[in-house]
This record gives sequence, C-alpha cells and structure tokens, in this order.
Amino acid sequence: MTHLRDQTSVRGTVTQTEARLESYFASRRGLDGIARMRLRVPVKGTSQGVFLDREVRIEAWRDRDDQNLNDLIRIRWTSEGSVVFPKFAGTLVVWGEGDADLSFIELDGDYKPPLGLAGELFDETIGHRIAQSTARELLKDLKRGIEAESRATVDGS
Repeated sequence: MTHLRDQTSVRGTVTQTEARLESYFASRRGLDGIARMRLRVPVKGTSQGVFLDREVRIEAWRDRDDQNLNDLIRIRWTSEGSVVFPKFAGTLVVWGEGDADLSFIELDGDYKPPLGLAGELFDETIGHRIAQSTARELLKDLKRGIEAESRATVDGS
C-alpha cells in the first residue's frame, strides 16, 4: 500500500464546507445511483493546461473516525473497466483554525499499485508522483465546486 495525504483551504465555515462537500458528491450521482468523476493528472511541459484523465466510480459517505470523536467523509474510488488504475480508500476531513470563515479539506488514504511487482516498480519511479498530482487536482476540483456552491447560495439569497 502507498500513502497519499494532501490538503486545500476553502472559504466557509467547517459546517458549511462539510455540507457542501456532501452535496458535491451527491450531485455526481447518475440515474443508476453511482457517483462518477473524472480524475485528472496534469501533463508537465504543456502550456495549455493539458491533462490526462480517467473516469472513476466514487463512493463518499459521512462517518466518524475510529475513536468516534470527529466527523469525516470516507472516500474510495476505482476505475471502471481498467485494471491499470489503482484503487484508493481513505478519508476527507474538514477542519478549521483561527479564521472562522476558512476551513481546510484534508485527503488522507492509501492505494495499492496494480499489476503486482511491475506496478510497484512503476509506482516507485513515477506512479506515486502521478497519484500525488491526481490527489491535488481532486482537491482543486472540490474547492472549486464548494466555493461555486457558496457563491450561488450568496447570490441566490
């Protein structure tokens, strides 16, 4: 297993951000009840923001941590129809510090490189950097979605 951890800041209280995060994932559910997203990896050396992407089946649900002290969102994703894309399982935790109108979303979890030893070697050379970039892009997408919902709420009030 390989570990990923990253975070981003979001405008809004912790309570607002948690609710908007749940709403974000709910809005990705299709008629079949399954949420899907496109996870992206930026391609370095391109000036136009070129990305490689893959649609994944994503599950996200509210839960409590193992000590039953804090709320969190459990998250996992897997690529449909591809055995070369790793499966991820982890958590999203929303927390705050001094500024009441600023919160942080932290992604923390593990994935197992596919394809056995070959996948592990790939992960050691470049795969882990790809996974880190994917996690960072996911957090950027969550931030954009949450802040867009926040602006729509303010504009619609």
